Amino acid sequence: MKNLKSFPFERNRYFYGKLLSVDDFETEQKYFNDKRRTINRFLFGAGVVCGLHVVEVDDESISLERGLALDFAGREIMVDEPVVKRIVDLEGYDSQEMPEQDSGFYYLCLEYREQAYELVHNVAGNGENGSGEYNKYREGYHLFVTQAEPEREVFSPIQLYEKRTVVYNENGVKISQIFPRYLEMGSATVLRIEIENTGQQQNFSFDYELLLSFLTYQDGTTVRVAFDEKNYARSRKYTLEIPLKAAYINDVEAEAALSAGSFALRIGGREFGAAGRFASRAKISRCDGGQLLKEEYYKSAMDYMVGNTFQQSIYLAKIYVVKAADACLIERIEPLPFGQYILHTEISTALLYKQEEDIRKLKAAWEAKQEQVKTQESAAKKGSASSCGEIVFDLESARQGEVLYSNRIYHGLGAEPVTIILGYEADSGFIEDRETVFGDASVFDSFTDHFLASLGAKCDISEGTFVIGMKILKNDGVGTVRVQWTALENPMQRMRSQKKQLFIQPDIPNLYCGESITFTTVCEGFQEERIRWSVKDLGGGNIDKNGKYTAPDMAGVYQVSASSISCPDIGASTFVVVREKEEM
Repeated sequence: MKNLKSFPFERNRYFYGKLLSVDDFETEQKYFNDKRRTINRFLFGAGVVCGLHVVEVDDESISLERGLALDFAGREIMVDEPVVKRIVDLEGYDSQEMPEQDSGFYYLCLEYREQAYELVHNVAGNGENGSGEYNKYREGYHLFVTQAEPEREVFSPIQLYEKRTVVYNENGVKISQIFPRYLEMGSATVLRIEIENTGQQQNFSFDYELLLSFLTYQDGTTVRVAFDEKNYARSRKYTLEIPLKAAYINDVEAEAALSAGSFALRIGGREFGAAGRFASRAKISRCDGGQLLKEEYYKSAMDYMVGNTFQQSIYLAKIYVVKAADACLIERIEPLPFGQYILHTEISTALLYKQEEDIRKLKAAWEAKQEQVKTQESAAKKGSASSCGEIVFDLESARQGEVLYSNRIYHGLGAEPVTIILGYEADSGFIEDRETVFGDASVFDSFTDHFLASLGAKCDISEGTFVIGMKILKNDGVGTVRVQWTALENPMQRMRSQKKQLFIQPDIPNLYCGESITFTTVCEGFQEERIRWSVKDLGGGNIDKNGKYTAPDMAGVYQVSASSISCPDIGASTFVVVREKEEM
């Protein structure tokens, strides 16, 4: 690849009597170009600045809209007019391997290109073109398609805070793991698995096991990743999310690594197991992720940008296609598949204003909720454990069999489990004395002569609201229906819905070899007096039935687990850091 290094900076030194040559003028241009491009690269980054949308024109053609990008050498790439191209006419199409009558994808890539033009007479007569020489350079761009992934890791805003690791990329299936680069001690996080069908026509499934270091999944140190496409609506992309928890230890590297020999991919009765070794890693620290990101960026960005001066393309779009004979039909277009965009000052400021507005709305919602809690507490002091109200359904345009829904209703009892009692009365000229019915109205023949409905209520406990639904079973001239509701506190449901959790105290203690410590447990949502204690690591010390742990003679980090005897599925674990005693 062409080396695009700009350093060191050199400029002409002028003096009276200096003879200027072609080299001097080229040095002059290079100095100012390199300075500007260095500022572009170091202050703004590389990627799309604005525009450059890829739009489907018809089944076979795309349009690249006007826009501006900066490449990995800080050079400006300007597309000043939209350009329409058929996929089959783009450079690189014929060189890509894709079976006929098959589906797949192409990356649409953009690169900087300059060309010499305007041939003029050379009075010296010794140029590359004889007596003629090109008078100018015209800066432009090179547009092409490829199926090749970027040669090296793409440096984008997303790449600064999360790391993508490719698990498998063959046979029309691509599997990637995405994991944060930085974690705070004891924090919850998510390992994201992205599965992409890049051309596989048959349903596929896979599974593999990950070994966790300084991470836990449901209090264990292994997790099984499994996917079967037949269980999902057919798509090009799927996502799995695996919740993990970081250990409460400072300055260590967490890891989720493939267990050797555990990967298996199945396609149409055939099995493939060729996934290489891989691991997703993150740095655990007592600092929050934003602080770690900033520190790491200022420490390593210079080395990365100076060291990666090779030619790199900007991947504008991933175009999924279906090939049929000589035609290449566009299925769909995914913009900027590797997140190569630049958050320049204007868009960053707009996003900041939006974030401030979102925070303001969240604050207003929190204050409203706090006011609701105060109202609930005040009502509780007065002995109020219920609320009631009435809504009206208009049936003028409603048909038999249709289901009508109310707006969201605040019952006023707070974010607590409640029981909703519903009754209704139908307003009709056929009914002289209005009656209200609760429960199954069909048991009252006289009541259902003209109207019959089925009622239900759906509660949102976290918001303290509910919605009423009414299905019309019979309607003979009834214009409106009044639904009366009563909300009652439901303490038994609240007890059942409370999450049962177990916590170990102290968490992540530090001991010297041979020392002892007694662990205790805190139960949330249930009562438990009998706890089963264990040390997960062989040779990691001993713990008795009362939670007294004795450290081994060997330094290390060992896992201690506790589980409820009456509820075996409820448990917790912690780590013990054992150090050798310092000699006096």
